[in-house]
Amino acid sequence: MSGLIFCSFKRAAKPYYLESAKQNIYSIEELCYFLQDNIYLLDENIMTPQFCDWLEMEVEAVELSKKLRQLMEDQKSFRVFCMQIIMDSGYFSKNEMQFLGMKLQKMDHQSNYENRKIKADQLMEKKRYLAAIEEYRNLLLHATDSPSDVRVSGDIWHNMGTAYAYMFCFERAVSCYERAYELSHRVDSLKAASQAVCFLEDSERVEWFLQQHHISKEQFAAMKKNLGELQRMTEASQDYGKVLQLIRLAQVSPVQAKSEIHLQIDAWKDEYIAYKG
Repeated sequence: MSGLIFCSFKRAAKPYYLESAKQNIYSIEELCYFLQDNIYLLDENIMTPQFCDWLEMEVEAVELSKKLRQLMEDQKSFRVFCMQIIMDSGYFSKNEMQFLGMKLQKMDHQSNYENRKIKADQLMEKKRYLAAIEEYRNLLLHATDSPSDVRVSGDIWHNMGTAYAYMFCFERAVSCYERAYELSHRVDSLKAASQAVCFLEDSERVEWFLQQHHISKEQFAAMKKNLGELQRMTEASQDYGKVLQLIRLAQVSPVQAKSEIHLQIDAWKDEYIAYKG
């Protein structure tokens, strides 16, 4: 998709909340833009009379609303429902519609468990960490003892650990990585746990971890040194550079710095809200 897109339908005064994606939409075009890269974040929960009411009343897509109501009455699949939106939106090219159609067809042939796993992974990619964790936990409730499910469960625990680490919840991150290592014996899970444990301030917990995984004090010291090098690299990052810039500005112009600091805090708040998903 490229170039300027003219909206074919009215922009809604009241948004529709996509429960499965944890996101508001204000137009069909916005929904289509979302569908293009996040189709796994939607599910059958969108197939409701309330969604059709929103289309009819808020964006004045009366004909599309009628078609979708008929599809629900005929008990058509989620794939058919989504394709109707894709075809009637006027947003996609022929090639894009075919591509999305193939994605939806693939979803039809995958299990609900597989689709939800992909959904959780996409939430992780979008930095919607709490929403991803919620999905991962729901997946674990339905896992079996089969070798394939045990391997997938190990991957899920590892990803949950990463989500917690990104939110600075290092104790939970360590526990998740350890569980992942128990299930799948992935070396990177133990390595990630070892990195996360470096951030814990609980000396007894750290000592227990080192004993459990046969990590010597010398190896632990080397890990902490490597993290120190990583921290120095982080200090050269854009975010850290922005903080240094604000500190210097405060020394020269406190009033201007105050305004800039508030803007930066607002940006961090938005990022945190996105994490919560």
